[in-house]
Amino acid sequence: MLCLKENKHNYTLLEGSVLKINSFHKMIALILSHGSQEVYLNKRLKIQLSRMAKEIERLLVNDKYDLIHCHDPIAGYVANLARKKLNINIPIVETIHGPMAYETKMMVGREIDQSQYLTRLLQIEKEAFINSDHLIAVDTGQANIAINDFSINKNKITIMFNSVSCETIDSIVKDPPLTKVEKPYLLVPRRLVEKTGVRIAIEALAKIGSDTKVNLVIAGDGPLKNKLMQLTKDLKLEVQVIFLGSIDRKEVLRLGKEALAVVVPSIPSCGVIEATSIAVIEAMACGTVAIASNIGGLAELIENNKTGLLVPHSDPVALGKAVSVIFEDQDMRNKICRQGREYVLKNLDTPIWYSKVKQIYEKVCLDNKPLK
Repeated sequence: MLCLKENKHNYTLLEGSVLKINSFHKMIALILSHGSQEVYLNKRLKIQLSRMAKEIERLLVNDKYDLIHCHDPIAGYVANLARKKLNINIPIVETIHGPMAYETKMMVGREIDQSQYLTRLLQIEKEAFINSDHLIAVDTGQANIAINDFSINKNKITIMFNSVSCETIDSIVKDPPLTKVEKPYLLVPRRLVEKTGVRIAIEALAKIGSDTKVNLVIAGDGPLKNKLMQLTKDLKLEVQVIFLGSIDRKEVLRLGKEALAVVVPSIPSCGVIEATSIAVIEAMACGTVAIASNIGGLAELIENNKTGLLVPHSDPVALGKAVSVIFEDQDMRNKICRQGREYVLKNLDTPIWYSKVKQIYEKVCLDNKPLK
């Protein structure tokens, strides 16, 4: 958004938080569902679609836009319905950050063909991709899902990694973190769900030799918190593992800047594989070593032993060894920190991302221009 503003473009940002269902309506939906998770989720989805449709239609009626850029399939689906209803010739660009239906399947714990709700999400996702004028996939894996699972023409897709503003991050991390943690420590800025592999980071800490004294700071919350805390107890790591819960992003960045390494130990789960992680890019932008699983977008993002470290997923021994290496070899760590930072500045800084996106905007607007 900052790049649009700096380049004197007018825009409207419609955030998902604006469309959140309040507690009262959630309660009503829950009561009407008679305790059925399936019915409740379908009712919530219906409310979300209705609210988003009204808001997008209101914007399109009151203002003239050249383009709509959506960052989730529900928005893309509703935007296409709105432009059809209002008979407005406006192109839609959709960024694919992850497979919505597959990720929801992981959270719900059911197969798609066994759930009307998940089937509906899959249909929405497919229609959003088919009806968008162009798709931006944040890694090759997301592009392949669109091509193989949704039959999208590969010529309609551009692969473009996520980006961060190095200038903004620099302004944030110039101040030390408010959270006091004994150094050296590893930072795991992850939601506590299966695919983020936080369990592997805890187990890795138990595998590290006693000569490598390091703490583990977990910044994030989620349904696996109690299980992970119990695992920490079982491994007798309560003193070394600190659960911070959900904290402000600025504080996460400041902690990352001071960390020995930022660890992203993702594992495949329910067909979902980690895309190009913002946490990894932010770590590199901060000048900190990123240690990540050698899967999906993480493997595309990091050049092993140059811009970060890649380890086999689900392997706490390998992760522990990687931590020991950077703990013992300061010269290597400094080199990786420097090269990771340089990579982000040259390839993933927001102005670079914007220039690429601008080319896509211009092309879809030109292709969508009515013939005279």
